[in-house]
Amino acid sequence: MAVVMIVFFVLLIIGVPVAHVVLGAAAIGIIAGGNNGILLAQQTVLGMNSYVLLAVPFFIISGDLAAKGETSRRLVNAINAFLGSIRGGLGIATIFACALFGAITGSSIACVVAIGALMLPQLLEAGYPKPLVLGIITTAGTLGVMIPPSIPMLQISVAMGTSVAAGFTSGFVPGILTAILMSVWVYLYAKKHNVPKQPPMPWRQKLHVLKESFWALMFPVVILGTIYGGLATPTEAAVISVLYVLFVEICIYRTTSIKQLWNTIKGSTVSAATLTLTIATAQVFVWFMTTENIPAILYNTLTSAISGKYALLFLLCLLFLIVGCFTNVATVVIIIGPILAPVLEFFTIDTLQFGVLAILLSQIGFVSPPFGLCLFVAMKVAKASMPEVVKGSIPFLVCVALSALLIIFFPALATWLPHLIYG
Repeated sequence: MAVVMIVFFVLLIIGVPVAHVVLGAAAIGIIAGGNNGILLAQQTVLGMNSYVLLAVPFFIISGDLAAKGETSRRLVNAINAFLGSIRGGLGIATIFACALFGAITGSSIACVVAIGALMLPQLLEAGYPKPLVLGIITTAGTLGVMIPPSIPMLQISVAMGTSVAAGFTSGFVPGILTAILMSVWVYLYAKKHNVPKQPPMPWRQKLHVLKESFWALMFPVVILGTIYGGLATPTEAAVISVLYVLFVEICIYRTTSIKQLWNTIKGSTVSAATLTLTIATAQVFVWFMTTENIPAILYNTLTSAISGKYALLFLLCLLFLIVGCFTNVATVVIIIGPILAPVLEFFTIDTLQFGVLAILLSQIGFVSPPFGLCLFVAMKVAKASMPEVVKGSIPFLVCVALSALLIIFFPALATWLPHLIYG
């Protein structure tokens, strides 16, 4: 077992793709234990054999189409029409545009690319300091993994064997809370440094912007409405999201060519395949860990060494912070989540609270060097150095950390709404 873990972390640190890391480490353990190598293929197929996971590629495709089409611009225009005139309003509008765009894409990278490319020049032209702009673009983009429908939350729900719809719902309040905390910081900074604000927009013009943005604003309503209204499963809603964005971009806005659509779909399919392969290989690793009796050993160790649930939650947060510097936290949760399930139950920790905490810490990981994905995307979009992006992001990461603390001490922020809806 020690050799397996050493191989796992060495491969992870040197930058081997996560799916290959997991499969390689599991293969060593399974074959060294005298098991038939065919188990690798069997468990990999079992990991992919999930109807719910079919939602992942469709959400990725619809999100990419919306990000590279007219939908993202219309969303930003609608939010800016109402928030742009307050102090720091353009920055606050960017934060909430990322939150709303997250309800379409479920992806942090898509948020940073789409909203960042659109708002970065506007924020700089409006007189916002570059560090503040970099912080807004980089960290607000991570809201895409919290606001439902969240692709990481879908993966975690599948791994933990819990309701995907309830998992989606658990992200509403923490996502909005984090956006509000970020917005408060932008307002205070803008007020202290006298950042220019936009002139108020007349109501007639606001209504005109809303009319122009109607189809874009209806996108999250259609996706989430079909899920929570009981009209469609998350997988069916994901398919609907693709059909909806194709209809809007081709028939309503008419700004995307068939060739552009095809190129976007090709890239999205590769991203979806990568995620699916990661989940499939995680199943192999979980099977190996279970046959080695690791869940029982972990259960006995943690329940005897840890005195209460808060100590366990802070320990998990520390683990997620460290892991987030090297890989996606959600991927690690897919592996260790099923193993930790009995421990969470012992300490009466709701799996919804656990999932939300994991995603909040993954938001920090997305911006943490050396391998933070949003960090590199923001550097490319803004043509900025890593120290510049990290420095500008620190106050906003404090906001995310504060949200995590609130979820630890007030778990109802994550659990109240899904329990109210689903019991």
